[in-house]
Amino acid sequence: MAVKERADARVRRDQALTACCMAAAAEGDALLSSARRAALLMDCLAVLRAAHPPERAAQIGMGEFRRGLHGPLGSLLPLASETADRFDALHLFDAHGLVRDAVQDLCREHLVPQVALERHWSWARVRAEQEERRLYEILRRLSPEEYRRARALLGQHPAGPVRELRRAWDRLWMRFDFFEAVSDWPWCQLDGWWYPCPQCHWPMRVAQHATTVEVRCEAHAPRGVHYRRTLNPAGAGPSELVGTGKKATPVQGLPASTEHLALARPVWRYGVLPTLMELHLRNEVADLPHVTVEMWPGQLRPDEYDLHITVAVPGRRTQHFRVDAKAWESVVALGDALMERQPPPYPLTIVLPDHQDRERHYLATRLRGRRITVTTLTRLVKRIKTASGAPQ
Repeated sequence: MAVKERADARVRRDQALTACCMAAAAEGDALLSSARRAALLMDCLAVLRAAHPPERAAQIGMGEFRRGLHGPLGSLLPLASETADRFDALHLFDAHGLVRDAVQDLCREHLVPQVALERHWSWARVRAEQEERRLYEILRRLSPEEYRRARALLGQHPAGPVRELRRAWDRLWMRFDFFEAVSDWPWCQLDGWWYPCPQCHWPMRVAQHATTVEVRCEAHAPRGVHYRRTLNPAGAGPSELVGTGKKATPVQGLPASTEHLALARPVWRYGVLPTLMELHLRNEVADLPHVTVEMWPGQLRPDEYDLHITVAVPGRRTQHFRVDAKAWESVVALGDALMERQPPPYPLTIVLPDHQDRERHYLATRLRGRRITVTTLTRLVKRIKTASGAPQ
């Protein structure tokens, strides 16, 4: 397949994926009027049809479209190019019929700007990479000391009462305009309260089913951060949550008021989560013999790499690990974003969350020939321990 044909196939597939995600969001919105939902689905169906060859487009009706949204997306998406991805098997709805948390992130990461879609979905106008760049543009203007402090604050204080946030961020408070009122986020509220994740401290999502209410962190649920609500007498304050996962430590509900703020979702996804991975990596290897760790070298472009780990065992060749942690929902979109950059002039290690272990092979293949190694957090810790001679 020629280069242009591969590029065109990727664009058409991205258009179809975006249309399906937006349609799923409309299909799963119980507050949307029937007329509004029908109009949105028709627009999304038109985009989906346009991504297919004419003979296939004519076969996709509204019934097939809506049924396809609730199953693996392979029946709706046009054929992939020579590079396979995981979207044929992707489900947009969970087992309870609710739209998966990651759909919004997929829309951001795979957004193809299109007036017909932007007219209805304002949140789709900003690509994940654009939001990430806006954050880094602010970070670049800081001194090395301020930059390191800001990165630490992203991981330590991404949400909370406004007074505590202002006190923690101090002089940097007016430099960041990424905080939003939790009162504007109904998806994280339970009877007027919100619950911070014990790992990332950002609001957890509330999912109400017929007989139960689940509260889970979108990023850390795979690691066991999920709960269910117990019944509380009316007026007794926030509902008590019972942990249903191995990492579900006790959490206290906070008022979902205008006095409680949280970093905007893109900053949490592409700023807070990578920062937490980097801090975890530092804590795991900093005390190993022959290992030194430099966090967030402020003199560099902040989007190049964030840890420089050196392993200098006497009598052996010194090893350098320049690490950039990534927490994108889609490794396909991440691969596209990394391919748009100039290849690094040094070996670079991209670190993914552990739950994306199976997808590291795809990203490594996509980035072949660019001096980039792709691994996961746990795998990199083991590799550094082995290099330093420390016991596993």
